[in-house]
Amino acid sequence: MDGVMNMQMAQFQTNYTFGLMKMAMEDMESQAQGVIEMMSSVPAPAQYNFDVWA
Repeated sequence: MDGVMNMQMAQFQTNYTFGLMKMAMEDMESQAQGVIEMMSSVPAPAQYNFDVWA
């Protein structure tokens, strides 16, 4: 009976760990999407190294 309880606790800890890891990965994914959207709104730098505004 004690072995079954230990197996259930180990399975619970595994599921909990995977759940936390999945939540962290989803959070990082949403942050990456935000960065990509932010970067797409910034104009690309000039092709040559001279100041076009001067």
